[in-house]
Amino acid sequence: MCGCYELKAKARTLNRQFPQLHLEQGEMPHAGEMHPADPVLMIVASGNGHSGRKARWGLVGSFLDKEPHSPPISLHGEGLACKPFYSKILRRNRCLIPATAFHEWQTLVGGKQKMRISHPAGEVLMFAGIFDHHPLAGTTCAILTTAADETVSRIHDRMPLILDRDEGRFWLNDHADFPEAEFEAILQTPSRHALTVEAIIEEAPSPQLSLAFT
Repeated sequence: MCGCYELKAKARTLNRQFPQLHLEQGEMPHAGEMHPADPVLMIVASGNGHSGRKARWGLVGSFLDKEPHSPPISLHGEGLACKPFYSKILRRNRCLIPATAFHEWQTLVGGKQKMRISHPAGEVLMFAGIFDHHPLAGTTCAILTTAADETVSRIHDRMPLILDRDEGRFWLNDHADFPEAEFEAILQTPSRHALTVEAIIEEAPSPQLSLAFT
């Protein structure tokens, strides 16, 4: 997936989706677009409910001695449960990362076009994610990806793993043994979300602004 996604929802919208969340508007990220290393919002299990927490986008595993130059912002979901170190994070530190859209670059004749991919009714998408706590980097996270569905595959072969409400609750549940079979089944199931793709047309700067900064 492209290194950019959008979150332009109100806290009350997320609270309706997760009645036990009780998120305040002041806890929402200030920027509408999220980029690598930005503080992003994640939803985690908390007691008998859910809570919103901030994490830096770009996973730094607690097993690392020092922070890598470019921490991964996304990880392939397939086979993650079998990978050393990351499998431990998958089993204990799962989160949902809300978004109103994500972006990909489509290759066209003469260049590339930034595309916005979202729910057609504007509903919030919930990405499956994992997070970890590093003594130097703090709390960081990454988004899990899966094979692109029919809509997104026209642009890119990967996409975020989008979970519906029941899958989201399953993802956040505290499982005594991580249910690998159920997780693999979710990865193999095409997204149930009908997605809309639209081109983002960047406005050219006005001549006055161009002159002002020359």
